[in-house]
Amino acid sequence: MSEWEPPGLRDLVDQLTYKPNWMIYLGRDNEEERWLTLHIVSDTLNSYDTSRKIRVNHSFLVPMATYNEATWLAWIFDQICDVEAHEAGEFFMLDGLRVFAPHHGNGEDPYRRWFMGDYADTRVRAGQEK
Repeated sequence: MSEWEPPGLRDLVDQLTYKPNWMIYLGRDNEEERWLTLHIVSDTLNSYDTSRKIRVNHSFLVPMATYNEATWLAWIFDQICDVEAHEAGEFFMLDGLRVFAPHHGNGEDPYRRWFMGDYADTRVRAGQEK
């Protein structure tokens, strides 16, 4: 399989900035290094221990598309919004309960917005089984 890359996307990503200490870059560090991946590395407070900061690598497969620059920018912005919504779900609480906590466990989409499904799902860390 060839290592296809959308024309101009890398140059566009290389020019982007977002929040201080956050990184946005393209990589091929997934299985067999075949698929282009957008990485958004967030630098934020740990929602479970706000006395500590945490860096999290949020990875998104780049669609095999020939979008124009405006559409690529919108797609990247959507991924950033998903990361921010994920963080908001971890910090937003009602009476100490994370009612929109992301589901981190294997097989879950950590960017889907949930309303207080199964509380046990909100306590599973990334890569863990329920």
